[in-house]
Amino acid sequence: MAGASGQSLRDLVEAFDQRWAADASTTTAEELFSVVGVLDADGALRRGLTDPSRQPEQRRGIAATVLEGRVYPVVRELVAYAARLRWSAERDFADALEHLGAVAAAAVAARRGGQEAVTEVAEDLLRFVAVVQEDPRIQSALTDARAGEEARRRLAERICPVRSEEARLLIDQAAAHPRGQAPDAVAQRFADALVHLMRRSIAKVTDSHPLDESRRQRLARALSRVYGRELTLDVVVDPQILGGLKVQVGDEVIDGSMTARLADLDRTVTAS
Repeated sequence: MAGASGQSLRDLVEAFDQRWAADASTTTAEELFSVVGVLDADGALRRGLTDPSRQPEQRRGIAATVLEGRVYPVVRELVAYAARLRWSAERDFADALEHLGAVAAAAVAARRGGQEAVTEVAEDLLRFVAVVQEDPRIQSALTDARAGEEARRRLAERICPVRSEEARLLIDQAAAHPRGQAPDAVAQRFADALVHLMRRSIAKVTDSHPLDESRRQRLARALSRVYGRELTLDVVVDPQILGGLKVQVGDEVIDGSMTARLADLDRTVTAS
């Protein structure tokens, strides 16, 4: 997604991380996918929830009213929050909720088994992608309009055994509800989302000397407070930075190394 929708998706995922991830379950992901199905089928509702002429609180109110008693409170709150945000196109809203379903599944896996569990889910998704892409007969069966949702689910289960409930849920969604796309493309997108989340949960720390365990723990706690989520440290020793620390979380880099400071000083002196 680009433009307003891209920023809204980032805001939605960040809000989920901070407010709802701790209470997420596979049911959260299932119900988000269910809401996506409702939006795809109901153009009037989709337009009402994305109409830029309505105030954000009006859109939030519509979502909250429509979903009252139909989904768990956490899902109702998530969809209502998303409705307050700006979306460049109607479909972007449903796409964002689908993405959030994958994020919710990843949060459940992370709570169960940390980064290793999330990695397993991503690997199972990628194995499904590979199996589908290698066999034209499977591609045809999964995209056959005559095949029902349950038949496509059973086929996905047969061709790709998985190691977790979260992986099964995401593959079933890709196979049974691809929303006009190729099932392997949907599964690939889910896998990409999980990989991106894993990168956001790892802080790559570069230091000129090895960190002792006490300092490592203090740094991990400090960075987790700054970013509002638990981070795992990946520490790299590089004597060339001379001193200080360089920290990278996702695409954000905080360079407090002595080398960077000297380079800044050199640029300042040269400019003057």
